[in-house]
Amino acid sequence: MLLRRITQHVRNQNWFAVFLDFVIVVVGVFIGIQVANWNEERQQKETTKHYIVRLIDELTENKRGIKQRAAYFRQTRNHGLAALQALEGDHSELGINFLVDVYQASQMLPRSITRDSYDEILSIGANIAIPEIEVRKRLATYYSTISAQNYNIQSITPYRETIRTNMPYTAQVAIREACDDRVYTDPQGLHYVELPKSCSPELSSKQIEVAVQNILSLEVKKDLTRQLSNLDLKLVSTELFDQRTSMIIEYLKGVK
Repeated sequence: MLLRRITQHVRNQNWFAVFLDFVIVVVGVFIGIQVANWNEERQQKETTKHYIVRLIDELTENKRGIKQRAAYFRQTRNHGLAALQALEGDHSELGINFLVDVYQASQMLPRSITRDSYDEILSIGANIAIPEIEVRKRLATYYSTISAQNYNIQSITPYRETIRTNMPYTAQVAIREACDDRVYTDPQGLHYVELPKSCSPELSSKQIEVAVQNILSLEVKKDLTRQLSNLDLKLVSTELFDQRTSMIIEYLKGVK
């Protein structure tokens, strides 16, 4: 209809009307583009906000999870220190507590750190989900450390294999039944694992004596020392990762 009107004004040589119609067209196109840009920007902000919220939730869960792993590693390390102290003392006094410490020092918690939300962002295009370059850089730097962190958490020393291979099976079964991991669920639904503070495996005096002699014959002090060193590394790396996670969470909370 507007085109027909402009054509009529041209035929009538009504140049002012033609100019006015032209201005109306230009203004209309401009407003249409602005509305489209505004709508696209609004959708972009909603998308970014959605992923930022998801990242913060995931990072918060990872932070809780890494603290739980650190607590587990600390328990395992305490058992290892007790076993090492016993090995350096009077062997005639070694009994069921020694066997429990030796076995619990070989425990592991290989649960990896999750990065599902970040992987989804990468799959749709990080520049689409989060257009701010600085935010993407900070996220990339943080998530690049997860592979190394998972490697540290899941690393296993020869000590575990040595103990699980040479401790009599009956002793291992008794210790597992009485002293195995306790799994709980916190109010937020996160599963966490811990070792019991005390336990009493049911083994006869003869079974305990045989198991102790088997362990002593292995000369496991070197492997146990290596295991303790590995646990020290796990504790240091989990503490650093916890700090980095706190920093990235605070940074994301400030992203508009």
